[in-house]
Amino acid sequence: MAQQGGKAGAFGPRVIVIGNHKGGCGKSTVSTHVIVALLQEGARVAALDLDVEQQSLTRYLENRHAWSRAHGIKLAIPDLLPAKMIAGEGFGQNPAADATEFAIILCKLRERYDFVVIDTPSGGAYLSLIAHSMADTLLTPINDSFVDLDLIGTIGPATDFAPRRTRYRETVSNASALRASICGLATDWVVIRNRLSATSTRNERQVGELLETMAPAIGFRLASGLVERVIYREFFPVGLTAFDPLDEAVLGLKPTMSHLMARREVRSLATEIGLLPGEKAAESAEDSLAKIVGDLRMPPAPQLAGSSQLAVNDNDRISPSVSAE
Repeated sequence: MAQQGGKAGAFGPRVIVIGNHKGGCGKSTVSTHVIVALLQEGARVAALDLDVEQQSLTRYLENRHAWSRAHGIKLAIPDLLPAKMIAGEGFGQNPAADATEFAIILCKLRERYDFVVIDTPSGGAYLSLIAHSMADTLLTPINDSFVDLDLIGTIGPATDFAPRRTRYRETVSNASALRASICGLATDWVVIRNRLSATSTRNERQVGELLETMAPAIGFRLASGLVERVIYREFFPVGLTAFDPLDEAVLGLKPTMSHLMARREVRSLATEIGLLPGEKAAESAEDSLAKIVGDLRMPPAPQLAGSSQLAVNDNDRISPSVSAE
């Protein structure tokens, strides 16, 4: 697996690709949270939305920009690179040539960006293959179900898992071969369990056990998953993330325990992947849930004398806004 940490990638900026052939697994939500997490750490980040049909990441960032303008709030916003930058004349005829050309383009971005985060479309699109071949880190969100697992390693009635070829594994394998021919370096492939149940279930345990078996056989590693929370869907219309200040003026509603737990689990995920330094995460407000809850503005209740004001510390600071292009 590729080395974790640091900003340098094989082709200049460190390239983070969010990929899965299955739709509805949370790729755009993960992409946006990764982008904002990096911006909050002071990194220079560019976003590339290759899902030219859905454009969920593009819409997410547009909503973020609009919310920022409408409410006079400074939010960290990345540069949005045009998808056509990697589809020049003759594109689609020769994967090796197209991957090499994309690598050259990325090298030219090294002076402007530390990271390029690429959201890929569902299915086996050619653009997705080329993007996967550039990945220093490949993040694959999957819903916590056997249906999603079947796209990585075929699931059947047998009790023992035996790795078999699937369409998505073929994409990752072909992309790895392309990458090796260009730079000879491996990709750090991380599978992220998404929409976990808030309580332990038999299905969750079974999926977890199978993933533990599949990981070394197929060549990925596991990272902490994200619990199914309504707020992840509520964030999209306003372009916000769990890393933004938990303040009513920013959120448009009073923050809840669910917001706090979402921030903690997303920060834990980003740290585990190697995008956020562990020591800084430990210094943040999320290192002590009791401390956060103590600062949370609570609604009036009989047992409370009044509501307290939510404190925003230095770790919740907002980076200067960068206009999307």
